[in-house]
Amino acid sequence: MIKRIPPVQWLTIIVLVGLSLLVLIFKGQIPFWHSLLLNYIILLGLLFVLNISSDRNVTGKVGTFFHHFSPILFVILIYESLGSLIQYLHPDIDSWLIKIDFFIFGVHPTIWLEKWISPWFTDIMSLAYISYYFLPIIFIVVIYLQHRTWEFDESVFILLFSYYLSFIGYILFPAIGPRSTLAHLYSVPLEGSFITDFVRDGLNALEHNKRDCMPSGHTQIVLIVLYLANRFEKRIFYLFLPIVCCLILSTVYLRYHYVIDLFVGTLFAIGCMIIGPRLYRYWNVEGGR
Repeated sequence: MIKRIPPVQWLTIIVLVGLSLLVLIFKGQIPFWHSLLLNYIILLGLLFVLNISSDRNVTGKVGTFFHHFSPILFVILIYESLGSLIQYLHPDIDSWLIKIDFFIFGVHPTIWLEKWISPWFTDIMSLAYISYYFLPIIFIVVIYLQHRTWEFDESVFILLFSYYLSFIGYILFPAIGPRSTLAHLYSVPLEGSFITDFVRDGLNALEHNKRDCMPSGHTQIVLIVLYLANRFEKRIFYLFLPIVCCLILSTVYLRYHYVIDLFVGTLFAIGCMIIGPRLYRYWNVEGGR
């Protein structure tokens, strides 16, 4: 018998079905659309298997742990799949983002920051930037190890909701970022030690989706983590706060984002803080009837 589908799985099902429909609608523009569609069907099948297995007392602690943390896998796989989709839907909007930044500040912020560039600071910014991939995981692991089931489930739901909302933003507003579009204007290279090289080369190699600027997912997600930490684990909030401040600065310093990306990412985060908890509670109450 299939167990009642939990809210986090419903979120992923909706996103996968939506992406599948998008592929079918624009299949004439998407090379290898068959493979992309098959990928989403396989992920839907994996969700079904997870739902079935969670209803059986045979998986043990390892299976239970995987079931609770499986949303991380889906976020990664869905994000990577966007690299084979977004660029074929409509043109990048970088030119508009560049104009907006220049209109607001009267300069290109990433170029203005050149006066502050130094190798040691670039290394610090690189470490801050890559912390984005660990802060959400650290937070939910801490909550999980404390056996705070409700807080854990709600946190994962809100984070997942935020990730998927940012993915929709990437699809609607594709942009590759100032490190590419303004490269011809930079006069000071972003040089650091092996730390900077490792972060830059590693991200270039691992991230298949290059159109992930608008909104700034880095800004959006870490603000959500701070919000959840402030609600559920104040010690983590105070530990993460300076890291998050450096991380947000690093997105512009390292030329990954326009400043307008950060503004929109903040608005997305606020929206998730307002809607996410209410949606989670509604889904649980209605789903439990």
